[in-house]
Amino acid sequence: MPTSPGRPLRRPGTAVGLAAVLLGLTYGYDGTAMAGAQILVTQAFHLSPFEQGTLYAGPVVGLMAGTLLAGRLSQVAGRRGALLVAAAVCSLTTLVSALSVNLPMLVGTRTVLGMTMGVLIVIAPILIAESVRTAIRGRVAVLYQCATAGGCAATYFVSYLLAGGGHWRLMLAVPALCAAAAAVALLRLPETPSWHLMRGHADRAAEAARVLGTPEPATVPGKPASAEPAEGRLRELFGPTYRQLTLFVVTLGFLVQITGISAIGYFSPRIFQRMGYEGDFSLLVLPGFVQLVSAVAALVCAVAIDRVSRRVALLTGTALMTAGHLLLVGVFAEVLPATAGLLGLAVFAVGFNAGFGALIWVFAAEGFPDRLRGTGASAMLLSNLSANLIIAQFFLSALSSLGGTTTFSLLLAVNVVAWFYVYAKVPDTTGRTLAEVQAYWENGRRWNSPPATSAAPEAAGGERP
Repeated sequence: MPTSPGRPLRRPGTAVGLAAVLLGLTYGYDGTAMAGAQILVTQAFHLSPFEQGTLYAGPVVGLMAGTLLAGRLSQVAGRRGALLVAAAVCSLTTLVSALSVNLPMLVGTRTVLGMTMGVLIVIAPILIAESVRTAIRGRVAVLYQCATAGGCAATYFVSYLLAGGGHWRLMLAVPALCAAAAAVALLRLPETPSWHLMRGHADRAAEAARVLGTPEPATVPGKPASAEPAEGRLRELFGPTYRQLTLFVVTLGFLVQITGISAIGYFSPRIFQRMGYEGDFSLLVLPGFVQLVSAVAALVCAVAIDRVSRRVALLTGTALMTAGHLLLVGVFAEVLPATAGLLGLAVFAVGFNAGFGALIWVFAAEGFPDRLRGTGASAMLLSNLSANLIIAQFFLSALSSLGGTTTFSLLLAVNVVAWFYVYAKVPDTTGRTLAEVQAYWENGRRWNSPPATSAAPEAAGGERP
């Protein structure tokens, strides 16, 4: 679904940033919409704990299918085109889901909705990476995560306003508006220069770069575009050139979810219940507060990320996540008061959005060459969603059968492992161009040159998003 580029955008970074924010809001709200509606839906359909888990597991299965579709769709329809399709289908399916009359219909429509979210979360970071200047690439990518956290917070606040009247259908319908707005924002953008170049259209790539105010895309020195195959293949990811990068992002993707962020995003009301909180305000507004704090953390990260070390940000964020779980273990072990549990959830969410949540998509998008970027991001996300599926289906059962102390002690141990993995394996790509990052992995994790000390010529005269 590529378009012909037109006049240069007046503020291209702002236009891309707006699309990123609306896509993030769509994913954030839709991903947690059921968390706000879960208690009412459980009452309406008389759901068992396992069936409640299925409400979350179904969309995760859809997400996994969407990631498999995303790479191919982005190759054929383009980055922008794939996102337009996903936004349109998301808007329609969300409305149908809100009209569900039984559990199978609700799970089925939300599984389809999960497929659209799978396309969105694979392709949105790629669109960002290929549509903005190096100097602001990290900042715009983090704005996407910030908006995702903001969408999660909005879910709980809107759910609180609607809970008194039992309007769970309206709670589930709101993301349709976000998806429609995202589609409108995408219509303003051209297809990315890198996609045009990958398809062999150098003239269109140059024109798209002019519209977006970015340098014309280039391949790694010594590898002209004409020598690259048109489409990446999955087996190439595990070949000698990209095996290290693929294993790195797959492992990182798994750790992002298995450390527990989806448990907090999906089941915050239930966690607050187990800590002794009661009433709509405690079960909906307090989780919204946690998400709002994390959104502010993501915003701070968005402002600072291109000025500080990404490696340091990841290490700091993972340490905060560990501290948050430690506080929750203390609460469930009755060593600390329940108020410390609210603090623990907030600290964990802040750490996640300042580290893993803010940067996982940056690492996944910037290391692979154009032809493999969609496929590589899909491989990372499949690993990510496998961990997500485990948490979605079994967290409530673990919380009920093992208790909060054991459940969060296990998550605490996983977070410690994640910190050491980040310390041992994560490179610092701050200030590096896409070509430099790609060369780093192709050269066996060795940089060809020291990082630039300034924003470089492409930032001159440019605007902030």
